[in-house]
Amino acid sequence: MIKSIMGICLISMMLMASVPISDDKKIKHTLLKYNYGIIKMGRSGETDFFKAFVKEDVAMKLQVWYESWKFSNLTMLAEINDLRFSPIKYNDANATITTLENWTFSYVDLTTKKLAHDPVSIFYKMQYTLQKWGEDWIIVAIKRLEEQELNTPSSHTPSLEGQQEQPDEDFDFSEPQKKIKTH
Repeated sequence: MIKSIMGICLISMMLMASVPISDDKKIKHTLLKYNYGIIKMGRSGETDFFKAFVKEDVAMKLQVWYESWKFSNLTMLAEINDLRFSPIKYNDANATITTLENWTFSYVDLTTKKLAHDPVSIFYKMQYTLQKWGEDWIIVAIKRLEEQELNTPSSHTPSLEGQQEQPDEDFDFSEPQKKIKTH
């Protein structure tokens, strides 16, 4: 009896270990990489890492967006206050997902390293279209469905250190996470 229970447990553990990460988790992970990548882009100016999980024209738009801030001697500091996912809709090798995002943005003057604009909190309802790319998913289109400035006393200046913005300490922009933090 004990041997059969141990055998069932061992087989169950082996099956669980060999189960691939679901497409839902891979899609949500791609969206987390994108959104936390926006924060990384504002702090470092780096945009090349987006090419691993967004279509080339989407990556180009991000580069132009960053360069326009830089041309104005500004960089963006951002913080995600809340990020929620709707159920994912699939169609062949495509997927569509809507997110509810609450961000706080500030802009820093690159010459003085001081805030150039007061922080503002903004709610976005976004729609992302993704395509299956091998075993992973890439973002091929982004559409803003709704945007609303939030005038709340909880608006705050995003941290200049960037410690709180990462989903966890070992967040890797190139590998799917085993556990995705969502609300």
